[in-house]
Amino acid sequence: MRTLRLAAVLTVVSALLAGAAVGRAADQSVADLVAPYLEAKERKALGTVQASVFADPPRPSGDPVPQASVSVVLLPASAAFWSELDAAKAGLRESVDAYVHTVSRIETARVDYERALLDAGGGELVRTGQTDAQGVVRLADLPAGDWVVLAWQEGQHLTKRYRLRESESSRYPHVPTNVTYSVVTFWRMRVAVRSGETAEVTLTGRNVWLTAGRQEGGTPAAPRGSTAPGTRRR
Repeated sequence: MRTLRLAAVLTVVSALLAGAAVGRAADQSVADLVAPYLEAKERKALGTVQASVFADPPRPSGDPVPQASVSVVLLPASAAFWSELDAAKAGLRESVDAYVHTVSRIETARVDYERALLDAGGGELVRTGQTDAQGVVRLADLPAGDWVVLAWQEGQHLTKRYRLRESESSRYPHVPTNVTYSVVTFWRMRVAVRSGETAEVTLTGRNVWLTAGRQEGGTPAAPRGSTAPGTRRR
């Protein structure tokens, strides 16, 4: 009996040590990833990325329309981060539930990667900005290397209304009858930054990476003519 208990304890200890080793390996991999960028910064090997965002012209003969207030983030190129974004997009069409959670999955992957960079001493490598009235944003003093450009734009806000019978409303009081959501457009690409140069990136409707809906809220609303619980119609 003691032998079995000892074996169980050793198994648990081994699992904990293995988990700690995996965590250290993950931290080390991010540290290794950011090292060349920090070295380039020390050497003053810096470049610039200029991103321009345009919507398609309303008429074939018209000019592209600059898009202001588009959020842009530049992050050191990471195969793991790229794969997480791919996984989020792959689940886009699996179900309605997966569709409305795609945006949050992308945001979670981005925030987790930014935190990992911060923990590894590369927090200064997270560069963000927004396009101006001309649809342009410039991010300067970037260490030379490969970067990921992730940009997104909040689109129109839509509301869907669902009609529930009174019996359904009483049985499912927490089901929202009004759901508001926004359409979010994402762009994603890689860009090489070289010392003393400006890399230009153009984002349009033709190179959109994905479009998904973000649920913003739901308001439970009782059907018209309903009565309060415990009361009777007269």
